[in-house]
Amino acid sequence: MITDILNGFSSVLAIGPILGIVSGVIVGIIFGAIPGISAIMAIAIILPVTFYMDPVVGICMLLAVYKSGIYGGSISAVLINTPGAAASFMTAIDGHALTRQGKAGKALDTALFASVTGEALATLVLILVAAPISIISLKAGPIEKLFLLIFAYTVIGTMAGESIPKGLLSCCLGMLFAMVGMSNITGASRFTFGITELMSGITFTPMLLGVLVMPEVINMARQRKGMNTQISIPKPKTPSDGRLSLKEYFSLFPTILKSTGIGTFIGALPGLGSSTAAFLAYGEAQRTSKKPEKYGKGSVEGIAAAESANNAVCGSSLIPMLTLGIPGDDVAALLMGAFLIHGLTPGPMIFFEHTEIIYAIFAGFLLTDLFLLGIARSGFGLFIKIASLPRYFIFPCVTVFAVVGAYATGQDLNDVLILIVFTLFGYAMKMVGLNPALFIIGFVLSPFLEQNLDQSLSIVGDEYYRLFMSPIALVFIFLSVFFVVSVIRFRRKTKA
Repeated sequence: MITDILNGFSSVLAIGPILGIVSGVIVGIIFGAIPGISAIMAIAIILPVTFYMDPVVGICMLLAVYKSGIYGGSISAVLINTPGAAASFMTAIDGHALTRQGKAGKALDTALFASVTGEALATLVLILVAAPISIISLKAGPIEKLFLLIFAYTVIGTMAGESIPKGLLSCCLGMLFAMVGMSNITGASRFTFGITELMSGITFTPMLLGVLVMPEVINMARQRKGMNTQISIPKPKTPSDGRLSLKEYFSLFPTILKSTGIGTFIGALPGLGSSTAAFLAYGEAQRTSKKPEKYGKGSVEGIAAAESANNAVCGSSLIPMLTLGIPGDDVAALLMGAFLIHGLTPGPMIFFEHTEIIYAIFAGFLLTDLFLLGIARSGFGLFIKIASLPRYFIFPCVTVFAVVGAYATGQDLNDVLILIVFTLFGYAMKMVGLNPALFIIGFVLSPFLEQNLDQSLSIVGDEYYRLFMSPIALVFIFLSVFFVVSVIRFRRKTKA
């Protein structure tokens, strides 16, 4: 493994990957700092650009956008009490309180150092455990993988959103649209309605942009509120209010370490995501703090706990994706689509078929933290100005990027039509409370589910009871039922 890691660093320490990482960090921070544009939207917009790049350069760039986009949400959370992403909600509680006290610089420093530390530690865990887990998962056959995918669908559908039926329905709709086109197994034409352009299926990128990005643009245009955000930052009373000292950082390190552990564990579980990690880590930090009364009133410890946890999810969410072919959250599902577009199929075999590329990506993941630290620390003033740009200037640019990106995918005007259709569909989903991210997960995972189902049925023949003879399969069935029942009971208790 050490040799593979060293080879990965030698591959990524070149002009192309470095430029990709730097560009990704800058784009991620900018998009993350703008309220209303999340990390997943940033990745969706940048994704078409990476199609013409080497896989190492393109994927490292997307991962850099992911990492820096999660951090970027803390900038607007601290300065204007408007989280750029849901994961930064807990950061806004203490961060903006510090800003009102003239300690915005200290709050931003704390968020940055906690984010980078959490990301780096979680990435190390990813590098150390991914390959061993992939070796174990190779022993699982199609039947075990089938029930593993069903378990993943169940967990993701029940844990995301307030309504379990709507979460499961969102997944099912994604599966339905993934079936459009010619079957890779039987060659049969499905749901094409005589339209030859649909024989190859629905193009991923225009559909992605339509479902995730454009409905947010429409929603912002309809609200017409917060279109021009002005930021007024009180000046620090003392030099120490404008920065986080090394001594303060080391005093926060135990909290950062514990919160990183929580975030890493949460990220490795499908469907929970960075918002859950930030909430749990913040609560645990407050429970064990020597000064819990300061939480919510400007506690740097609270910022450190939330930021280290939600950024740790970035690395650990790739563990199930790379080892089992199951995305840990909505962003991992999007990245999984990017891997597939670049000819890399996530799963245990990726460590044996594309060893050099995977470890180069791991090395790029670590380097991203260094560039994020340097670029963010030196460009606070610029990013603050960008966060205050009028929304009526930002969202037309996003629209242009989406249309150009949809067309650039295959240089086909039909893809622009797909973008328009799924923009309307995505907005309709938003209006009725369906989850677009779960739709994407269902779309991405459906081909793997279909493949393993076909292989499983070929193995058992007419003896369908053999599907339930595998102990591993029975475990996943039990876990699926357990998650659905426990979530239903928990939500009934909270409503009561």
